[in-house]
Amino acid sequence: MKVKKYIGETMQDTIFKVKADLGPEAIILNTRKFKKGFMGVFGGSRVEVLAALDEKKENQKTLNEISSLKELVNDLKKQWQADSFITGLSDELGLIYQHLNLQGVESEFRKNFIVELNNEYYDQENILKIACKKMEEFLTPPSPVEGDSSPRVVAFIGPTGVGKTTTIAKLTAYYALDEAKKVSLITTDTYRIAAVQQLKTYSDIINIPLDIVYNHEELERVVKKRIKNQELIFIDTAGSSWNDKLQLGRLKKIINHKIIDEVQLIISMNTKSSDIREVIEQFSSFKPDKIVLSKLDETVSYGDIINIKKKYNLPYSYITFGQDVPDDIQIAEPGVLVEYVMGDLYE
Repeated sequence: MKVKKYIGETMQDTIFKVKADLGPEAIILNTRKFKKGFMGVFGGSRVEVLAALDEKKENQKTLNEISSLKELVNDLKKQWQADSFITGLSDELGLIYQHLNLQGVESEFRKNFIVELNNEYYDQENILKIACKKMEEFLTPPSPVEGDSSPRVVAFIGPTGVGKTTTIAKLTAYYALDEAKKVSLITTDTYRIAAVQQLKTYSDIINIPLDIVYNHEELERVVKKRIKNQELIFIDTAGSSWNDKLQLGRLKKIINHKIIDEVQLIISMNTKSSDIREVIEQFSSFKPDKIVLSKLDETVSYGDIINIKKKYNLPYSYITFGQDVPDDIQIAEPGVLVEYVMGDLYE
């Protein structure tokens, strides 16, 4: 056991010294007050504290300090490696790399992307234009709802608050009014009265049918009835936390691929990257065919447009960027997505 003596003006100050030196696991063995000065005369009072630290706990403290030091060294090493990578680049490539980093594009992709640009292209004056073109090729063509073939049933899923109901209203208005398609709506979101009322309002304005169903048996019956004289059927589902296993289980009973032609997962761009990954992992059991990127107007970081495509390779169908219906939605063209990611660098 390691024993040390500490002296201070007050008990509080002295105990603070003990904790700062030995840590919160320190044991106080003895305390006393005494007068400072010759024979205790002409001096102020002082506090003496004897404290000790168990050797095992002291060793653990040392190990923790070593661990923290290792983490710091590793962080510095990563930073040095990143700096070393940048120093070997031209000014133009360094600018692109730093921009992608600020946008939140994951390290592996942005480094590989820059390396490919550096190895394949030597026209530095047009490197920004070349980078944007290469990124467009990576994102591949969009995959909007196909309304030109046989009747199509499309379900929209996603967490609470991503804008499913508003997105469906926008698409319904576009296909019914602009494309003159026969569209009908079905909502299974009976948990939120506001969502049902919102769709009811839009369906009345556009003059299209709306059905409210409470289980998968009713859904199957309504779809079979509507599909006889409709070209598009959009299904709104209840939002669910990706951690709510019960609600996800209920949703699985609704999403039946035998009667649903495609499932679109809506991801809000104002969600943290780590949460986006968790959302996609949890909703992957529904086998989504496409991804809608919503709320692009509520963030300034668009790196996840690249990260999602890189990790899951699902086609994007639409992007949304406001609450106006039927506006504030468009097909997720690669050029538009790259413009969001590259910002002022876009050419």
